[in-house]
Amino acid sequence: MKVKFKNLLMGYTGMLDDSVVYFSAKRNQYIIRRRPKFKAGKHNRDFTDVQKKIYAIQPSEEYRQDLRAYLGLYNDLPQHRDKPLHAWNLIYVKLMWNMSHILQIDLHSIDREQVLNLPCRTIAAACAAGLLPKVKGYETFTALI
Repeated sequence: MKVKFKNLLMGYTGMLDDSVVYFSAKRNQYIIRRRPKFKAGKHNRDFTDVQKKIYAIQPSEEYRQDLRAYLGLYNDLPQHRDKPLHAWNLIYVKLMWNMSHILQIDLHSIDREQVLNLPCRTIAAACAAGLLPKVKGYETFTALI
């Protein structure tokens, strides 16, 4: 929900009753959201384990640069202009989860050696395999993970 203040509370961020208020510099507006209610379960632990495995791969700096460059082109696509992604790691996680869903790769046991033999080893190969949307010039993103 976009927030409009009659008398702007400059710099106000934090919790207000059951809501969270913060300023988004990228969108240049205040955003108010319902405070999430967390209920821990087995699915949370599974998700946490998979996320730790994904980030344990530690992509190279060149790969991260390719992800940053790809991110700008990804956000320029018409279907992503309204809800852009703001960081390279969001595309990275999206790529890994798409690989799990499309190629049926088990992310619970993924490691760096296994990744070097999969389409996610470069952004260009991931786009060609359909794990990420193709953008103009995706073939140039050839840095290894």
